[in-house]
Amino acid sequence: MTDDRTDAVPVAAAPHDAAPLDDPAALRARVAETVRELRRRSGRSLAELAASAGIGKSTLHAIEAGDANPGIETLWSLARALGVPFGALLEPPEPGVRVVRREQGPRVDSERTTMRAQLKTSTAHHGRVEVYRVELDVDHDQDATAHGPGTIEHALVVSGQLRVGPLGAQVTLRPGDLASFPADVPHRYDALQAGTELVLLIEYR
Repeated sequence: MTDDRTDAVPVAAAPHDAAPLDDPAALRARVAETVRELRRRSGRSLAELAASAGIGKSTLHAIEAGDANPGIETLWSLARALGVPFGALLEPPEPGVRVVRREQGPRVDSERTTMRAQLKTSTAHHGRVEVYRVELDVDHDQDATAHGPGTIEHALVVSGQLRVGPLGAQVTLRPGDLASFPADVPHRYDALQAGTELVLLIEYR
């Protein structure tokens, strides 16, 4: 594991610190701007997009106005309805090299507050790849609906113990273990120990 201090980055890379988008106000503003713009590009009304995402029109209005803190489940629904990857609602891909501190990166919580995901980086060279730092509360299953066709998730456990995978095919992981599985079917995350944390890579085809 490498040191994440600035001086650990090769000097030729000319790194810069990531913008502090992890505070709630900045995240609300970013999500509001992105959802509003994507909806306008799609030519859909508030009512049409809300119906497609399975959320209330008033909820979508609040999100676009920056007055709501949507959870992971709501953002996944919006991403599917808009036809974009989940992370596109939080932060666009950036060229170049940057340093992302542990506390930095847009963060969203599960609506049951049992799962906290923080986008650390994303790429879009051959399809899109997103990397998250995820914290899970113990003894609370976190169900995830099927994502877009061909989506693959790679879960690398950093601490604790995790049971993860498609429903009916979950596996148990310990620190250092990695599981890769199709995420275009319903799947589940279940922390078996307190302090369970993982690095989650989502690969969109």
